Amino acid sequence: MVEIHVPQLGEGLREVRVVELLRRTGDSIRRGDAIYIIETDKTTLELESPHDGRIMSWRVAPGDVVPIGAAVAVIGDDRSERRIEAKPDDGSRLIPPRTRAYAKSKGLSDDTLKKIPSATEKLLPADIDAYLVAPTFATTSAGYREYKISGGHRTLVYRLRRSAALVVPGTVSIELRWSSLTLPPISAAADVRATPFQVLCHAVAMAARVHPRFRSVIISDDTIREYDQVNLGIALARPKDELLTAVIRGADRLTLRDFVRACSRQMRSALRDGDQVRDDTQILMSHIGEYGIVDAVPTLVAPASAVIFLSAPKLDSDLVRICMTFDHRVMNGASAGSLLQEVRRTLTA
Repeated sequence: MVEIHVPQLGEGLREVRVVELLRRTGDSIRRGDAIYIIETDKTTLELESPHDGRIMSWRVAPGDVVPIGAAVAVIGDDRSERRIEAKPDDGSRLIPPRTRAYAKSKGLSDDTLKKIPSATEKLLPADIDAYLVAPTFATTSAGYREYKISGGHRTLVYRLRRSAALVVPGTVSIELRWSSLTLPPISAAADVRATPFQVLCHAVAMAARVHPRFRSVIISDDTIREYDQVNLGIALARPKDELLTAVIRGADRLTLRDFVRACSRQMRSALRDGDQVRDDTQILMSHIGEYGIVDAVPTLVAPASAVIFLSAPKLDSDLVRICMTFDHRVMNGASAGSLLQEVRRTLTA
């Protein structure tokens, strides 16, 4: 059996993010077959197997951020012993591969797994969930506490660091009336009701349809990719200050009614299954108005080319602020200002 490691892909590259595993444990593969996808600070790549054989186990899970040279999989041949279902961590308890993958997605190490109690002789994802919400997750020592960053937060940190190294940010803002975001129920039966934030998100998607720079992402220093549809991400907050994004694909092709339904569907999916950002996500939307925040400069996280923040109404006023941070490598201030003007025209038409 041999281990497959993340190859060195460029000078100065220290780590990558695992996006997707293309093969399952037990699958037969040939040399040259694409078996997993990674995200670097510049692009997304399919990586191939350097050997023939069978995947005995994965050492990583989607969402993991791993250093160059890290082991990602073990490959053997049909004569190799294949204990694929499970293996003991200390000779007395089994930890199935799916449990190990789930633990990695939560930022837990193999050493930590050995300390997690279980109700049976097999450690299950439910045992990990119980451990994470227990007070023992944080370690108290010398007047401070230390705890592992969750898998979702590690992904965000990775993308923020990537963005800081690549993005050249610019910021513009505009004011409009809160009343322009407040609509009656979409149907007579009131079965679908759009929030002010959803009304803004849909207006942004409609405006981006006629502003191609906002349907674009930069994929290299000299190439911009323009998509035929708007894929719009909505920031969601989870417990323990974790942030993830639900993505509505083809948002510009949906009526407001269908957009609201897509928002609900994608938000539930993101909270259940994890972050939905992909390389084709062009615009991010953020709103923390329930905290009374009336101004902010949103942080742009690649691969998106723009992020838009909606404020709360100003005190004793109907005015709200829309602030946008954009990637100067993709567009300039005039384009950004033009989009915001289009959004305002869409909302006041």
